[in-house]
Amino acid sequence: MGRAIEKDELMTLVPHKGKMFLIDRITGYDTAAWTITSETVVRESCLFFDAAAGGIPNYVLFEFIAQTISALTGIIVRENNLPVRMGFILSVSALSFSVPIIRAGQTVSVSASRTGEVDNVYTFVADLCVDGVAVGSGRLTVLEVKEEQ
Repeated sequence: MGRAIEKDELMTLVPHKGKMFLIDRITGYDTAAWTITSETVVRESCLFFDAAAGGIPNYVLFEFIAQTISALTGIIVRENNLPVRMGFILSVSALSFSVPIIRAGQTVSVSASRTGEVDNVYTFVADLCVDGVAVGSGRLTVLEVKEEQ
């Protein structure tokens, strides 16, 4: 498993910038197995924080999954000296959450792994925990744009 990656370094691996950058750290990864885990503490400064609810709505967890997968791709690109390619989410499916709100101060963990590949289309599954308790899961299908020949 790869080493932990903190936010400053992580920001060099994903295209998200400013308030749209949501994840705090990568806690581990395995590029050969295409697996990664991330951790984020929910803060009031989060772009999606709802003060009236005291946290972020569960649907924001989808973006935590997407950024975690993006970080894995960034790590693979860096480790293999590959060109950076654009990626687009084609579909989100089987997304489910057992909590409506994730409160300020709670820690969200995302564990994601690639489960399928056809040409330049990849499928990932992810499990989500809040403070160590399983709260959701989902599947993303991503298209990686290949360079023109």
